[in-house]
Amino acid sequence: MTRKIDTGYEGSVPEDFNIPSVGIVDIDRSVFQLFDKRLSFQVEVNSQAKKVPVVFAAGERFALARRRHPIRDRNNAIILPIISIKRGAIDHSPSQGGYGTAISFRKQQSYVIKRRLSEKDRDFQNIVNKLRIKNQKNVASRKHFQKDTIFPGNDARAGTVATRRQTDNLSFLDDPTGDLLRSDLGQNIFEIITVPYPKFITISYEIVFWTQYMTQMNQLIESMMAQFDGQGHEFFLETDKGYQFVGFVKSPLDADDNFQDFTDEERIIKCSFTMSVPGYIIAPDHPSLRQPTRRFLSAPQVEFGYFDVSTDVKKVDVSPGGTGDINKFILSDTEDLTATGETPNYRGEINARLLDVIENPFTGEKRNTYVKILTRNQRAGETVASSRIVVETETTLDTLE
Repeated sequence: MTRKIDTGYEGSVPEDFNIPSVGIVDIDRSVFQLFDKRLSFQVEVNSQAKKVPVVFAAGERFALARRRHPIRDRNNAIILPIISIKRGAIDHSPSQGGYGTAISFRKQQSYVIKRRLSEKDRDFQNIVNKLRIKNQKNVASRKHFQKDTIFPGNDARAGTVATRRQTDNLSFLDDPTGDLLRSDLGQNIFEIITVPYPKFITISYEIVFWTQYMTQMNQLIESMMAQFDGQGHEFFLETDKGYQFVGFVKSPLDADDNFQDFTDEERIIKCSFTMSVPGYIIAPDHPSLRQPTRRFLSAPQVEFGYFDVSTDVKKVDVSPGGTGDINKFILSDTEDLTATGETPNYRGEINARLLDVIENPFTGEKRNTYVKILTRNQRAGETVASSRIVVETETTLDTLE
């Protein structure tokens, strides 16, 4: 038995729903905003408070940070004090850089992000008539039948809606509660919106404090430690789109300076440490990727049917390797065929075939052929199989509550 591997992109794309994507750049920006805006480091310079600038080391600044040289301005003057951030390794293993998560790897390709009533639910509610409305033409009611030759009735009156479903629409009594505005969910058509399951990663960042005086360095370190969230050494991170992460500050804080040769250079004090941020990638929106959101509709009722046939039934076995009869594919460029050379099954069709005897009206010669079982009209949704071959003996509708 073969089974198709789900990719998380099955289903149709909703036209009126979109979810903001989150990825590596969002995690980078949340770390930068933590040090630049939320913590808002300040040091005292000439008896005045000065905000410490924060830079995200990229490009030439990344090379400077690797050589452990301070950042300079356009006039080649050292910018002190300053805080630089450099992104490091990205860990996508199950351990997640030591911050393992139980939902990193699961046998699940999609992630449900929203459930809501479908636009088709209004028409469905007019049929089942939970509130037992009697005098509304667009809502199914027993009084809308104009004949009773078939129980509980047949042939709806012109301009009205009627159905033989065994629900509240056939009730002779009014709703005993009298509450016509209650929220009664259960037998409804729900729209389920999913995205491909998140990909979990852990990104490490190297944070470097640069100052010229030890007093300024002490102020930066003390200010950071005084603003830890909770009892641990971590920070709460949030993006502009509302996604949340936790940044863990790792010990120790490594100190470095140039006190031995600062006679030839300006005095520089450096303190570096690592921050690990377990994050995730959800619904990335790039030109090379497909639309991430997908929609599915629930089925409030499941139909079970039993059929009797008056002829032989042949089961068609589908081989995953296909068929070796190449004649079945002759002139098939304009016809959709399966791997076995058969026309595909559509709604209401199954793999079994029924024996049908066809008689030539001119010669009287009879020929046996196996035909498909068609039990469902694709347009009307009605049982339309010929009674001389297939007879429906019983139909059971199970309601999903």
